[in-house]
Parts: sequence; structure tokens; C-alpha cells
Amino acid sequence: MITLYAWGTSNGRKATIMLEEIGLPYTLRPVNLGRKEQLAPDYLKISPNHTIPAIVDDDTPEGPRTVFESGAVLIYLAEKSGRLLAASGPCRDEALAWLMLASSGFSAAHGNWRHFATRAEQKIPAEIDRLARELVRMFTVLERRLTEQPFLARDFSIADIATFTRARAALPEFRKETGALMGPTPAIDRWLAAIEARPAVQRGLAIPKV
Repeated sequence: MITLYAWGTSNGRKATIMLEEIGLPYTLRPVNLGRKEQLAPDYLKISPNHTIPAIVDDDTPEGPRTVFESGAVLIYLAEKSGRLLAASGPCRDEALAWLMLASSGFSAAHGNWRHFATRAEQKIPAEIDRLARELVRMFTVLERRLTEQPFLARDFSIADIATFTRARAALPEFRKETGALMGPTPAIDRWLAAIEARPAVQRGLAIPKV
């Protein structure tokens, strides 16, 4: 049995969607970020960076295995199940590359812009503008790719799961705050709708409820 430690954030829902997609049994242990449960000493032993999601897999020949950080969790589950990540070849390379982009550049661009534009007490217009343009650049990279391919690594994969949860939250928020700065994104819109229509994705988005 897999124990999943997660909360209802973009990162947490990457893991719930993945587990629902591959159909492996798991037990959910909510980690309430609002109550700072991620800082508990016992959780530090599971996730040294105090982040979610993390998993403990008891169903392995060598005994329990612990995996933390969303990208690592997705790769581990894909390889364990043999699904949503090609074993070799160009599709695997592309999936891992887009997964890394989702976990680094895209995540950082959205998180930094959101902090300075919507949460920081002191507003710095020049910095907000710089961060907004970087997020536009990230969306442009996604739009160009999804104009060429139905999914980021050609077929639906962990790269799409990792990017979807962030883009689903970021795009409407960004449009609301910046207006005309973000142009039309028909390919991203089509891709978001296709993923959200998947039954396993809908189940994963509903867990955990917050």
C-alpha cells in the first residue's frame, strides 16, 4: 500500500491525479498547510524540504521506500506502474524535459509573479511587470508546443499532469490581474479542457477536499 501525504494545492493534486490515473491503491494522509503540519518533526523525516506531496511505498521487495518532491513522486509512480512515462526513446526524453520545466521555470514564474502582484504588502511595479512578462513567456512556450502536439510529450504523460495543475490555476488568475497582457491561448485552452474531462483527473482534483 502507498501512503500519500498531500494537501489540496497544485503540487498535492499532481500526486492524487497520478494515483487515480494509474489505479494503484493508496491511503491519503492530509498535510494541512494552513496549520503548518508540513513543519512537524515526524513529517520532516518523510519530506526533508517540508513540501508536499510525498509518498511512502510499503509494497516493495526491499522494504518501505520514501519519495518526496512532486516531480520525483510522478517519476517513481510512473516507473512502478509502467504508465504515463515511456520506458525509453524520444517520448521519454520529452516527457522528462517538460516535467522539469513544469517543476522549475513555470512553477517559479507563476509563484514569483503571484507573490509580488497579489500578496506582497509593498507593490514594486517594475518587478511585477518583469515577472508578468516572464510568465507570459512561459505560457507562450506552452502554447507553441501544444499547437504542435496534442500533449506535451505527444501522448498524455506525467509532463501533462505536472503542468496541468499549475496552468489550471495560473491562467485565469493571470488573465484577471493583467487583462490584455496575456493574449489568446487556444491550444492551452483545448489541452486544459481535454485533461480536465478525464474521469481520473476529476477524481484526483477532488482529493483532498479543502
